[in-house]
Amino acid sequence: MPEYCLRPAAVRDARSIAEINVMAWRETYAGLMPAEALAAIDLNAWTRRWLERIGSGESGQAVFVALEDGVPVGFARCTRQTNPKLVPLGFNGEIASIYLLRRVQRQGLGKGLMARLAEYLMSVGCASAAVWVLRDAAKARGFYEALGAAPVGVEGVWEVEGVVLPDLAYGWRDLRILAEAAVAGARKASPIG
Repeated sequence: MPEYCLRPAAVRDARSIAEINVMAWRETYAGLMPAEALAAIDLNAWTRRWLERIGSGESGQAVFVALEDGVPVGFARCTRQTNPKLVPLGFNGEIASIYLLRRVQRQGLGKGLMARLAEYLMSVGCASAAVWVLRDAAKARGFYEALGAAPVGVEGVWEVEGVVLPDLAYGWRDLRILAEAAVAGARKASPIG
């Protein structure tokens, strides 16, 4: 049986995170985004983006990596809320991204990552959080709903890789609800780091 652990990301993880990001997008957004846009993703550009995010030392940001037998298979990132549509609604934390390779989904790793994000955001003074999700991504919406999130009534568009997609904001008014729901459903992963 594989051994799983979650730990804070380091600069050395940037390439692995970018690779997971690209693979997870191609698995997750097939049918939602044009195949040519998914095929055109520049791994080197995405690696640079993750190097900047992880290496920035930005206050109020955290990136975590999920490992299977020591090999990265997923990641998640959170930060203080900056979206001008969500700040006035009282959402002071943001779940910026969470992706797992398909082969390790539905095993509790995503919930483990969400628990780590909630714990981190609460540790930096955030009481609530929101996440943007593609309107047509039913599985992702179901994942957040199962963790206690609800649509907040704010819609937008996501412009990425030359494609414009409608998205919705989901939120947790109380991050303790997310932390409790995520911990209850998480795989027993060694909390290294």
